[in-house]
Amino acid sequence: MTINCSTDYFIFTSNHDLQDLLIFGHNIDTWLVYVVIFFGLSSFAFLAVWFIGFLVEKKSGESIQQPWE
Repeated sequence: MTINCSTDYFIFTSNHDLQDLLIFGHNIDTWLVYVVIFFGLSSFAFLAVWFIGFLVEKKSGESIQQPWE
């Protein structure tokens, strides 16, 4: 039975095993900061799209209807 050597790279038992691992030259703490920034910006963009759509519908003068109406 052969085991692919690349699977050993991704197997770990605790978060302590990843402490000194570099992914594309950055440690895991840096990637967590990048993820938080990405989720913050994407949630801001999501809210902005809904708010702009609300303003456009309100400015059109027609009553805002529910999708099922």
